[in-house]
Amino acid sequence: MKRRRRPLPSTRPLGRVASHFTREGTPKNPYRTEREAQSAAQLAWTLNGADLNAYRCDYCHQWHVGKRFRDD
Repeated sequence: MKRRRRPLPSTRPLGRVASHFTREGTPKNPYRTEREAQSAAQLAWTLNGADLNAYRCDYCHQWHVGKRFRDD
């Protein structure tokens, strides 16, 4: 009987990361630079009044825009 090896923590399969996906389950739009993401956030504010923030994604290492969190 062959024993299965338990994967190491660093080699675990990538699961769905909330900050990388929309509520609908689709991946968020990636931007190569912070400036591109900030421009998209500004456009969303101009067109829709959406208060979005640019952030670097730990999942794909690109930039996304998402809801702004307040420090209240």
